[in-house]
Amino acid sequence: MGLFDLVREEQEAKKKAEESAKKDTKDAVVEEVEKVEEDKKEEKPAGKKVPKKKASTEKTYKYPFGVYSEGRLIDISSYGFVDGQDYTEKEITDIMLQHRHYEFAGTMEYSYIEDDNVLVVTGKQHRKG
Repeated sequence: MGLFDLVREEQEAKKKAEESAKKDTKDAVVEEVEKVEEDKKEEKPAGKKVPKKKASTEKTYKYPFGVYSEGRLIDISSYGFVDGQDYTEKEITDIMLQHRHYEFAGTMEYSYIEDDNVLVVTGKQHRKG
């Protein structure tokens, strides 16, 4: 056995020691994670959670309706609205933009006048303060 053989054996012994140390630390970390997960599971109440339904905050309007914007009643009969179908404010805005009504490009406010079956659309004004 020569000097080089001894050096190789020392290097191999160091590698084995490092690997076992890494393995021990990995095992310890895995064990700690498992314990934490078990603790979390135990903390959950036994009662069932009922998922909350999101209330639709967007208003819908049933077609046929008229659209009044910028001082005029817009003829929307050929814009693809379907009789009896409900449309949200965003859908109405998108359809109007597709038909080149660029006054709908900003944030819009919708008011519905039941007597005349008309949606009055105005651009939302941003106030400072």
